[in-house]
Amino acid sequence: MMVPLIARGTVLGLATFYRHRPLGPFTDDDEALAGELAARAAVCVDNARLYHREHDTALILQRSMLPQHITPPPGLEVAHRYLPASDASEVGGDWYDVVRLTGARAALAIGDVMGHGTTAAAVMGRLSASVRALARLDLEPEDLLHQLEAALDDLAEPMLATFCYAVLAPASGHCRITRAGHPPPALVELDGTARLLDLPPGVPLGVGNNPFTTTDLTLQPGSILLFYTDGLIEARGSDIDDRLAELTHHLAQPSTSLDQMCDTLLTHLVPASADDDIALLAARLPPNP
Repeated sequence: MMVPLIARGTVLGLATFYRHRPLGPFTDDDEALAGELAARAAVCVDNARLYHREHDTALILQRSMLPQHITPPPGLEVAHRYLPASDASEVGGDWYDVVRLTGARAALAIGDVMGHGTTAAAVMGRLSASVRALARLDLEPEDLLHQLEAALDDLAEPMLATFCYAVLAPASGHCRITRAGHPPPALVELDGTARLLDLPPGVPLGVGNNPFTTTDLTLQPGSILLFYTDGLIEARGSDIDDRLAELTHHLAQPSTSLDQMCDTLLTHLVPASADDDIALLAARLPPNP
């Protein structure tokens, strides 16, 4: 007995049923059961097909909106990574960017739109484009975050995003950082000491009517700033403090380059099947001449 697999008006395939013993022709009850099985199987197959199409669309959209060419100011070395969630999870809204500013400075940005799928990827693109434009206006970091909140307020549906933004002068080591509910950046000193920066956490963008605090720091020559999204430090069944301690432990290990450091973090902290997207941005100040 052959039964077509039909879902939403589309024929997806054909199911064939056989008998191994001579029991005579199929009855009306057999035909009804086969038709029910085929109908349910067709819907499952079609749902999987549509999900993979949406997943691929969101991934292509997100990758296209990540910066393709990063040009930091002279003396500043950068490395970055983007790792999408596994096929079993929907693509999120993680992004990073480095914008070259006047006065041999750089704006370092990393963010994570809460939610998954095409909508999160589209909002991510909108925010990342806004950050690149606003950074070139040389706004104060907290003012830039308020402008991003206004961009989220313009959306038809409420959205939240975490964000961390820094303006860094590589020559002097002067750095201004503010964050909106984003995980704290890590600092690796020239002697290999690694720690998390103690910065006011702020609240995610989109909550509204909350002040943001900018912290001024002076970083030592040769030190490394690492920005990351929560997919790197969150794991099922693991305490967040333990994961942060593991992060600083691996950062303290010697690395020949920023690229090797980023790869080491992903190798040791990310399971084979990640539940969330991960973005990394590392920046190293020039050493003493």
